[in-house]
Amino acid sequence: MKISKNYIKSISLCFIILAILIFTWILFVNPKLGVADQGDFDRVMNAVGLSLLDSDTNNPDFVRFYKYIITEYKINSVNNIFTTIIGTSMGALITLICFICKLFGQYIFKTEYLAIAYFLIYLSAFLIILKAINIKSTIKYIITAAFTLFIFFDGNYLVWFNSLYGEPMMISTLILFIASILYYSYYKYSLKREDKLFSKIVYIFVCALLFIGSKLQVTMCLPFIVLLIGKIVLDNKKLLSKTNLLITIFLFICLIAYPIAINMSSGSLSKDTQYNSVFYGVLNGSDTPEQDLIDMGLNPDMAVEAGKHSYLPADQYVKYVPRTEITEKEFYSKMSNGKLAKFYLTHPKRLIEGMQYTASKAFYTSTDLGKASQSYSEKEITKFSRFTGWSYIRENLLPKKLWFIISIYLIMFIYSVTTYIRNKFNPDKRIKSLLLLTLIFISGLQFPMPFVGNGQADTGKQLYLFNFIFDIFFILILLCIIFKAIDYIKNKIIKKQTTL
Repeated sequence: MKISKNYIKSISLCFIILAILIFTWILFVNPKLGVADQGDFDRVMNAVGLSLLDSDTNNPDFVRFYKYIITEYKINSVNNIFTTIIGTSMGALITLICFICKLFGQYIFKTEYLAIAYFLIYLSAFLIILKAINIKSTIKYIITAAFTLFIFFDGNYLVWFNSLYGEPMMISTLILFIASILYYSYYKYSLKREDKLFSKIVYIFVCALLFIGSKLQVTMCLPFIVLLIGKIVLDNKKLLSKTNLLITIFLFICLIAYPIAINMSSGSLSKDTQYNSVFYGVLNGSDTPEQDLIDMGLNPDMAVEAGKHSYLPADQYVKYVPRTEITEKEFYSKMSNGKLAKFYLTHPKRLIEGMQYTASKAFYTSTDLGKASQSYSEKEITKFSRFTGWSYIRENLLPKKLWFIISIYLIMFIYSVTTYIRNKFNPDKRIKSLLLLTLIFISGLQFPMPFVGNGQADTGKQLYLFNFIFDIFFILILLCIIFKAIDYIKNKIIKKQTTL
């Protein structure tokens, strides 16, 4: 049955209502849930001018890290708004919320405000996608909307919204970027409109900037995003005025410069990951740590720190304490990403073992960090079950094996490439194939990055974006199978009716 505009509006309204109910239940029904700080919030707080409340810092029983969520922060003045935005794109969102708070004479920032902002972005993006994919069948539209709610509004995604982690900004802006590409394609190729097309391209740039700046690990995805947007700009160069082309060039410069600036402002964090990549990665569990260090051009004496990450108390290290003079001289000044890459290229077995370890940590979006406030319960609450059906299935039933992950990605890659080749005269399908390829490369880059770049430190959390994109691939494969089955049954019924 073909879908009418009234049906689309009704289904979309139901989608919005259900999404709001799910969001409210997960985050705003007592106990109000979120994710506790494990030491990541300082970077964001320093950039945007937030600090702990005086009532917290003066409380001797106050526990800041790991066990309990903190949802209220003091709003301080920011000297340089440019520095705020350079630190992270979520800085712009938090700054806007702080500005609105100040307008109402309120100088306390609540993470619930940020959660609502994320939710509005997230929900809007999915509504745009549901419209842009232009499904003609009522049953297919309902199934797509239902699976979208079940998978992407899972409690273990939404609970992160009530925190200062970069993960919710990352997935919200990624889905917004996907929506911007799909809507551009829908506007140009389905509606066949070229007026105001430049505004759709600018929208793509803005979404890309927000996504690239959401988290340091995303900056590595820049080449794939630039290539995709570059293709779109080239496809429309004859439709753009000289002024619009100049604006486009400026936006490209901003898009390329932004991640460079983010990396330059993240020097201290880079030292932590560099330490972890060697001592908690290469040397962790190695039978030949001294030889590994020699192979990387480092002092074999540092093998005494094998298996240690950079966040231990100073007395837990034998000699090479992170950020000390001797470690600077013997390690930081001599180690580089090039040496690390060379080590794994010349030791492929070690790389495969690392990827097998990473695969064992895949598909987890839940965390053992505290989920409720100290005022609600002195006993740490780490588990919850509010709309977590999909994450339970993913975490407990999907095989956490390298072969399974490679198989899914090969299927998606082959499908994308063949679709692109077969549709030489169908630009709509081609741009969607390129978008899918971009997601494959972004996610593919995210998979080895945690282990290679940070050892075994916090692998599950660093696979957050990988897991989210995997869910996109999973729903695409699932919907493809269901739609094929629907079409098969429909054709069988029609064939049977025509023979009667």
